[in-house]
Amino acid sequence: MASRSKITNIAAALRCASQVKQGKACSMADARATLMLLDTALKTSRRTARGLKQQFTQSDNMVTRLMAKIGL
Repeated sequence: MASRSKITNIAAALRCASQVKQGKACSMADARATLMLLDTALKTSRRTARGLKQQFTQSDNMVTRLMAKIGL
């Protein structure tokens, strides 16, 4: 029976990826779990960056409007 994949976090996924870079063996289940986990992490970081950029733009606009109201 094949062992279950133990990759549940980004650190374990990066460890598996470094093994592949070194030419060492990595089970197909581990490779699949690594791929899925890193893909999810990338999507999350992109979504977070987009949200932070929108928040910054809104804050900047608010400061600009307030400064215009006081005549600066």
